[in-house]
Amino acid sequence: MKRVHYIDTLRGFTIISMIFYHLFYDLVYIFGRDIEFYTIEKVRPWQISIAVSFFIISGISSYLTKGDKLIKKGLIVSLLGLLISLVTYIFIRNELIIFGVLNGLGGSMIICGFLKERLNKINIFWMIVFILLFIIFYNIDAGYLNLFIYKIKVPEFLYRMNLFILGFPKETFRSSDYFPLIPWIFIYLFGYGLGKLLKEKDFFGYYGSKNILSLVGKNSLKIYLLHQLVIYGLLELIF
Repeated sequence: MKRVHYIDTLRGFTIISMIFYHLFYDLVYIFGRDIEFYTIEKVRPWQISIAVSFFIISGISSYLTKGDKLIKKGLIVSLLGLLISLVTYIFIRNELIIFGVLNGLGGSMIICGFLKERLNKINIFWMIVFILLFIIFYNIDAGYLNLFIYKIKVPEFLYRMNLFILGFPKETFRSSDYFPLIPWIFIYLFGYGLGKLLKEKDFFGYYGSKNILSLVGKNSLKIYLLHQLVIYGLLELIF
């Protein structure tokens, strides 16, 4: 297939949103600037919108990718996530990242690559199920399930084993960017189903046209890997 510029454009918009989010994060939490509107609690919806967009877009793209290529891409993205963990451990240990967004995306790619034939049976019913599962398991790392007005506590022994990759981190586990497979695999699978639905509706027959945002989206991985270095370096010079 040709590149779908509509998807690249959405990815580009999301990566720019993420850059501004991290710019304000660095200003407030690393350089100690007082910005009234920006605290983690206040901007939580902004943060979630960025993360959800990345996982949905990646899920859509994974439907258009062959299983073996998806597994290979997942391994590469996961290794880059480990590299980020190493860099933060060496240089900014206070902002240590363990199983961040790249590892969450990479792990989801690998799982989808192995299960691609079965996942091709996803329909609207299963897409709704995946959204509900994402909501129910969203706070699993905090020790409970969301059943809308009720909260169900998860057995503690799962967390004592420190299964942080799955979403059961030990009490002492800390990461400034954390995207375990549960619940994020569910929103990724929703994106996979959306990719299938769009393909059936021949959406990908309309590729769109190149633009600045689509160019950014096409290079989103490179930008993701470099943007914090650039932001941090500029703020270090200024302050």
